[in-house]
Amino acid sequence: MDLIKKIISFNRFRFLLSQLVRRDFKVKYRGSILGVLWSVLNPLLNMIVLSIVFSQVFRQVDNYKMYLLSGLTVFNFYSEATNNAINSIVGNFSLITKVYFPKFILPLSKVISTAINLGISVVVFFILGSFMGIKIWWGIVLIPFMLIFLLLFSAGISFIVSALQVFFRDTQHLYGIFLTIWMYSTPILYPIDIVPTEILPIFKANPLYIFIDFLRQITLNGVVPNITSFIYCVLWGIGTFIVGAFVFVKSQDNFIYYS
Repeated sequence: MDLIKKIISFNRFRFLLSQLVRRDFKVKYRGSILGVLWSVLNPLLNMIVLSIVFSQVFRQVDNYKMYLLSGLTVFNFYSEATNNAINSIVGNFSLITKVYFPKFILPLSKVISTAINLGISVVVFFILGSFMGIKIWWGIVLIPFMLIFLLLFSAGISFIVSALQVFFRDTQHLYGIFLTIWMYSTPILYPIDIVPTEILPIFKANPLYIFIDFLRQITLNGVVPNITSFIYCVLWGIGTFIVGAFVFVKSQDNFIYYS
């Protein structure tokens, strides 16, 4: 019940959220010559370097560059959003001790500001893909469905890690190691076909792989994802968001003791 009340009260603080999102987006590129272009250049440069290194290893993957870029687009958003959010409470203790507002706005604003970069990256993905064999067809209208639940999933994890960081300041360092392991255990650089059959179900249950595979089915394979893919996106997105929000709301009253 308390969680529901917190979410309902959020409507009164939409202006604050919009200001925080604008601030984060502006600060990120302040003093940078290329500015927002780095949202485009980072995944492209990663794709170029990694494709040069791995394209000869995984020759069986058709259109490997776009295969790689599709995975990086999803994973980079998740990684950046949660990494930005992890210190959102710790870095704003001076604010939360002086002004009342729903504290979950802080990690949520980080996810939304990073989602702006995601939108730019997806547009660039299709522009580049139009020159590299990506079919533009009606199925691409389903991609926002996946992106919405990817955003909810990232927000849920952000709630959890930002709360943990308050009580355990080593969280950010451990989470960095965890992200590295997660990246290499997700079929981004390599096809899932090379995964041994005995552990294949574990790889397929990976939520980030589910989101990546949804995007690849539409863009690389030119097919509508099966109903299971839709269900898993919904379950991981909404389920993680609810769990993350519950953990955050239950622990936020104790934040002040660790400032």
